[in-house]
Amino acid sequence: ENVKYLKGKTFTNNVVADPDIMSAVKGATLLIFVTPHQFLKFDALQTAELGPDCKAISLIKGIEFEEGGPRLISGIIKDSMGGMDTSVLMGANVANEVAADEFCESTVGFATEGAGAVWQKLFDCPTFRVGKIKDVAGVELCGAVKNGVAP
Repeated sequence: ENVKYLKGKTFTNNVVADPDIMSAVKGATLLIFVTPHQFLKFDALQTAELGPDCKAISLIKGIEFEEGGPRLISGIIKDSMGGMDTSVLMGANVANEVAADEFCESTVGFATEGAGAVWQKLFDCPTFRVGKIKDVAGVELCGAVKNGVAP
């Protein structure tokens, strides 16, 4: 249970908290980034023993601003993880609606068809419908703009 943000909503039994990032990702073939972008840390992950052809997806809505201009979070993840195939999942949803199993829709923006299919299959369910499109930047920008308009 996330007592701070989703009080009363419990996790399923297959979700296990592990404070050791190296242990949590050992052998992983899929990485899901959901933390606020200002807390992204890659030092440990760069040396993690990940599974073969590991893919990442970002559910992080936002844009990082650096000296050279704006930077998409998916690009930061991809670059920090050695060029890992990185997709995004964005939609006009809020966590309490998703946790309450209310009907929601989102879109996977992917770079490779295989990754798009994997992420769509993983997330899509009757109350959380997921479409997909080969456009990481477009989907991510829509998510970031949505957050600025209707946080």
